[in-house]
Amino acid sequence: MNRILTFFIVLISSVSAFSQQYNFINYSIEDGLVQSQIRAISQDKYGYIWVGTLGGLSKFDGINFENFSTNDGLLNNQINAIYNDSRGNIWLGTRGGVSVYDGTVFKNFQFKDELNKNFVLSICEDKTGKIWLATDGGGVIYMVDTSFNYIVLPNGSDNNYVRNIFVDDKENKWLATRNGVSIIDSEMNIKDTIRDVNATQVFVDENNVWCSTYGDGVIQLTKNKHINHSIKTGLICNSIRAFTIRKDGSIWFVSKNGLSKYFNNNIKNFTSKDGLNDNNIMAIIEDVEGNLFLGSDGGGLIKFTNENFISYTVHDGMRENAVLSIVEDNENNIWLSTHGQGVCKLNENGIEHYSTEEGLGNNKVWCSMITMDGRIWFGTSNGFSVYNGVNFKTYKRKQGLNAKKVYALKEDKQGNVWIGTKEGTSILYIKSDSIYNLNLGRNVRDIFIENENYIWFCSADGLFRYDVKNQETKKYDDANGLPDKSVMAVVKDKNNKLWIGTQNGLAIYDKGEFSTVQLPDNYASNNINFLQLDEVSNLWIGTNYGLYQLNILNKDSFTRTDFIRYSNLDGLKSLECNQNSSYIDSKNNLWFGTSFGLMKHSLNSENANITLPKVQIKDIRLFFEKKDLSKYAKGLIEATNLPEELVLKYNKNHLTFDFVGIYHRSPDKVKYRFKLEGFDEIWQPITSSTFVTYSNIPFGDFTFKLSATTDLKTWTKPVQFTFSITPPFWFTWWFYLLCFIVIATTVWLIAKRRAKKEDNKRATQLIVDKSKMMRLEQQALNSSMNRHFIFNALNSIQYYINRQDKISANKYLSSFAKLVRKNLDSSLVNEIYLDDEIERISLYLKLEEMRFQDKFDYTINIDKTIEDQTIKIPSMLLQPFIENSIWHGILPRNQRGNIVIDATKKEDKLIISIVDDGIGIDKSIADKKGKKQHHDSKGMELTKGRIELISKISNKGCSIEGPMQIYNEKNEIAGTKVSIIISL
Repeated sequence: MNRILTFFIVLISSVSAFSQQYNFINYSIEDGLVQSQIRAISQDKYGYIWVGTLGGLSKFDGINFENFSTNDGLLNNQINAIYNDSRGNIWLGTRGGVSVYDGTVFKNFQFKDELNKNFVLSICEDKTGKIWLATDGGGVIYMVDTSFNYIVLPNGSDNNYVRNIFVDDKENKWLATRNGVSIIDSEMNIKDTIRDVNATQVFVDENNVWCSTYGDGVIQLTKNKHINHSIKTGLICNSIRAFTIRKDGSIWFVSKNGLSKYFNNNIKNFTSKDGLNDNNIMAIIEDVEGNLFLGSDGGGLIKFTNENFISYTVHDGMRENAVLSIVEDNENNIWLSTHGQGVCKLNENGIEHYSTEEGLGNNKVWCSMITMDGRIWFGTSNGFSVYNGVNFKTYKRKQGLNAKKVYALKEDKQGNVWIGTKEGTSILYIKSDSIYNLNLGRNVRDIFIENENYIWFCSADGLFRYDVKNQETKKYDDANGLPDKSVMAVVKDKNNKLWIGTQNGLAIYDKGEFSTVQLPDNYASNNINFLQLDEVSNLWIGTNYGLYQLNILNKDSFTRTDFIRYSNLDGLKSLECNQNSSYIDSKNNLWFGTSFGLMKHSLNSENANITLPKVQIKDIRLFFEKKDLSKYAKGLIEATNLPEELVLKYNKNHLTFDFVGIYHRSPDKVKYRFKLEGFDEIWQPITSSTFVTYSNIPFGDFTFKLSATTDLKTWTKPVQFTFSITPPFWFTWWFYLLCFIVIATTVWLIAKRRAKKEDNKRATQLIVDKSKMMRLEQQALNSSMNRHFIFNALNSIQYYINRQDKISANKYLSSFAKLVRKNLDSSLVNEIYLDDEIERISLYLKLEEMRFQDKFDYTINIDKTIEDQTIKIPSMLLQPFIENSIWHGILPRNQRGNIVIDATKKEDKLIISIVDDGIGIDKSIADKKGKKQHHDSKGMELTKGRIELISKISNKGCSIEGPMQIYNEKNEIAGTKVSIIISL
C-alpha cells in the first residue's frame, strides 16, 4: 500500500503545465527594418508590406526591406498611419500633414499652422474619392483634390482626438475617439453612437459594430445585443489597441500584453510563451495570403503565417527538445519519447513525465507503440519497458534480449511483439512471456508487418523480408536496386506498393522490383529519417533538410515539381528531422520530432487554396546601372513606373531586368521562369534569382515575360514588358553600297600601295645591288691589278732592261700599259663587248706568257657565228678563271702547259669555256695542305658574286659551271675546265 501511495505522489509531482510555440517570425533592424517601433502597417496591390515607424518608412517584399526617410522626400520620419487609395497611391500620416507616394516620388501636403504639430492617426477613402484623415486633437480633415477641409467635432477636445476612421457601405464615417464613437453621415451630420469609452478602432459590417477600447475591452453591437469582451470573458487585456477581421471570420486583437483570437465565441490568447517575439503590439493587418503582420513597440515586425505548425520545446514544459517517438493511446493522450529525459504524456491538463524513477528501463527512449490490450511499450537504451497504466515492466538482456538498445517495436495479430535492436531482431511471445532472437541485420530501426506471412525489417545492413511460415529470410540492399543499404523506414500505400526511406533517397518496391525516387534540393534532402502516409495518400518524408510532402495517389513516376518542402520559414524548429519520430493522431495532426523541438502540423489545413505570388518587374537597368529610360520612351506606365514604348539604340543593348515575386507565407519557395520573346525560343531554366541580364541583344522587337510559382506546378500569369532596339546605321542599303565602294577603293589602294611598295623595294634593292656591283667591280679591278701582278710585271720589265733586251722590255711595257688602260675602262661600265674582253684577256695572257717563259701556251677560239662586236658580257669576267688556271693548274706542272679559251653559241646562250691541262683540282688541293700560300686570289669568288648580282639586277641569265676536273680516255686527270654561260 505504501509503495502504491509513493508512486502516485511521484506521479502527481511529475505533472507540469505546458504551452506550445506557434510560427511567429520576427524581422528587426538587423534584417533591414528602418526602426523597431511600429505604428502602422498596410499592404499595397503589388503585395508589398508598408511599415510606418517612429524613425521612417519601410517597404517589405518578404525578404528585403527598402527604407525611406525625410531624405527621400517624407514630410516627417514618424509614420502613424498608412493607406492605399483606389488610384494606387500610398498615403502616409505623419506630423503636420500627409505624404503621398505615387510609386516614384513623395508629395507632401501640410496642414494649416494651427495643426502643424498634430499627427495623422488614421486615413481612409470614401466612394467619391475623398481622403479622410483622423488627427490627435485636430478633429477630422478631408481632402478634395489638394485642398484640406477641416471638421471640428462637438463635445470637447477628447472628441477631436480621433484614433481611427472607418467608412461603411452607406458612406457613414465612423470615428473612434477618446470620448467614444461618432458618426459623420453622407450629409455631413455628426452624431454620437457609443459614448463614454476611450475608443481605439471601429469596424462595421452588415450585422455587427466592433469597437476596441482602452480600459473597456471590446464592444460588440448587434441589432439586439450589446456584448462586452474583456478579461472576464478570456480577452488578454482590457486595453486593445487595434484589431483585424480575417477571411476565416476570426478577429484578432492586439495589446501591450499580446494577442487574442476570437472565433466561434471562443477566445485564444498568444504571448511570448506561445512563440510571440514581443507582447507589446501596436498594429495588425491580414495580407491577401492570410498571413498576419504585427507591428510591435520596439520588437520590430512580426509575421504569423498560420496555426498549422506548432512546436513544443523545453520552454513549453518539456524536459527535452529531442523527441524520438510519438504515439497516441486509447484516451487520446500523446506519449512522447525523448533522448535522455524519459517519456511524457501530453494532454489538455498538462504534461506528465515518466523516467527511471517510475520504473522506465532507461531515460533514453528510441521507440514506442500501443498494443491491442492498451498497454504502452517503450524501446530504450537498456531493453524495452511496458506500461500498463500503473507501473512499468522492463525486459533486458537477462530476460533473453539480444542487445540493450531497442530501436523498433511492432505487434502482430497474435499479440506477439517484434523487437528491432542494435544487434538484430527479437520476438517476445506473449503467452509464454519468453524472448526468441533472430539474426536479421544490425541496427533494426523499423518493422513493418505486411501480413501474416511476411514481415519487413529496416536495418543498417539492408532491407530484410522474413517469411514467418517458412522461417526464411531474403535480404535486399544497394546491389538489388535500393539507393542505399542503410534503410530507415517503410510504409505501404493503397496500391500495395512499399515505400522505403534510405540514407540516399526514396525507393519503391512494386511487383518484386525496386525503383528510386530522388528528392530535390540536395543530398541532405535524400537522407530520409521517417515516412508517414496520411489518409489522402500524401507521403510525409522527414529528412535532414526539412519536411517534404508527396502525393502518391495513382502515380507511377515523380519529378521535382511533385514535392512540397517545409522549412524554418514555415515554422519548423529545425530542418533536421529525427529518425522514425513521426505519428498521425486521431485528429489528423502530424507529429514529428526535430533536433530542436517537437512539431505538430494540422493535415486538415492542406486542402486550403494555394495563393500564387504577386509578380512584378521592378526595374530595368542599362549596363547594370539605373538610368532614366523615360527619355527613350513615350513616358512611364502608371501602374508599374516602367518606360512605355521603350525604344533603345543599337549600342544600348545590355539590359538587366529586376523583378520580385511576393509570397509572404514562405518566400523561399518562390521560383521564376522567364524568356525574352524575339531572343529566346523557350522558357529559360527555373531560377530563384530575382534578376536576369541579357547582353548584346540584336535589333528588333522584344517582349520580356516573367512567371512565378511556389509549388513548381501552378504558375502565375506572365507579366511582360515590350521594347524595341533600332538597327545600327550599318544595316541600311546605302551603308552597304558605301561599304562596297569603300572596300573596293581600299582594296585598289592597298594593291596599288603594295605594288608601289614592291617597286620601291626593288628599286632600293637595285641600288643596293648596284652598289655591291660597283664594290665588286672595284675589287675585280683590284684583283686584276693586284700588287703582286703589278710588282711582278715591273720586275719583268726591269729584267728585260737589265738584259739590255729593249725590244722585249718595250713590248712588255706596251702590253702592260694597254692592259692597265683596258682594266680602267672596263671598271667604268657593267658590260663590255665580247671582242674588248677577248682583247683584254689576250693582253693578260701575253704578259703572263712573257713572264713565265716556256711554261704555257694559250689559244683563244671564237665561233664564227658569234658577232663579238655586238655581244655584251659583264666586264672583267674571264681574267680570274684564267689566272686560276695559270697559278693553280699550269705553273705547278713540271712541263709546258696549255690554256684554251673557246667562245661558242648554243641556241640563245653564249658559252665561254676555259680549259687547262694542268695538274687538276684534286692534286692542287692536296699540294696546298700545310703550305703557306704566296698567292691568295679572291677573283673567282668576286666573279661568282658579280654573276649572281648581274642575274638579279638585269634579269639576264648568267651562270658558271665548274671549275671541274676533266679526265682523258685513260681516266687520268687531264686538267680543269670552267664554263661561263650568258643568256643573249
